[in-house]
Amino acid sequence: MRTAGSLSFDHSLRDRVRRHGGDPLVTYYAPSTGVRVELSARTFVNWVDKTANLAVDELDLAEGDVAVLPLAATHAGHWITLVWVAALWQIGVLVRDPDEMRGPDAGGVRPDLVVTGPEEYADDFAAARALGARATAACSLHPLGLGFPGPTGAGVLDYGAEVLSQPDVYVQAPASPGVPLWQGGGSVRDWAAIARDAAALTAVRPDGTYGRRLVRPTEAYATVLAGLVAPVLGDGSVVIIDGPADEAAVAQIAAAERTTD
Repeated sequence: MRTAGSLSFDHSLRDRVRRHGGDPLVTYYAPSTGVRVELSARTFVNWVDKTANLAVDELDLAEGDVAVLPLAATHAGHWITLVWVAALWQIGVLVRDPDEMRGPDAGGVRPDLVVTGPEEYADDFAAARALGARATAACSLHPLGLGFPGPTGAGVLDYGAEVLSQPDVYVQAPASPGVPLWQGGGSVRDWAAIARDAAALTAVRPDGTYGRRLVRPTEAYATVLAGLVAPVLGDGSVVIIDGPADEAAVAQIAAAERTTD
């Protein structure tokens, strides 16, 4: 697994695209709905760049800002969650563990951005609004990344309705080396610490690569490490099975996708 010389997650991700851009990076399954979405490294980066442009140009996010993703608590393994994390890291935004945010001033910091899922659509995203961020984005989690069937309330940006019109290339300056990227469990981690965590979490194969691994989402940070950071650093890919699935269904998916572990 490559860690030395990786200046940032964005640097590592784009290096992965240069070498294996057309290969799968994230294959997402939701067996309860029959959804399967596969993103190559190149396609994933396209979504990341569009999302970063949206965050900067429409939501006024900048390096050093703080984001909370309830989306990562409710849908840790969804491919849109992973896109958001990568986009925010590209900008240099600190992502706070969503399980540690309770109330508008949890931890003494009011977030600059909240990114939530579809669960609160019917009641106008009350819990997301209660976090008191200056910007809120809501994700429908439509299989094709589309928006909600109707308008969101004032002050809540419909991610799916807005992201596809964003530029395909992110041209802003990359995040500064050493900028804090994740806060949780009593510590703040920069990219070097996150890369070490990913290496410690998942042993590489004998050939030094990550392979094509099956991931069952757990808590937010562990899922980001196993489902995004480790495959990028290890020239691998993941098959994420999200939501309930019996052992037979998991085994069938693993065989069809030819997972290596």
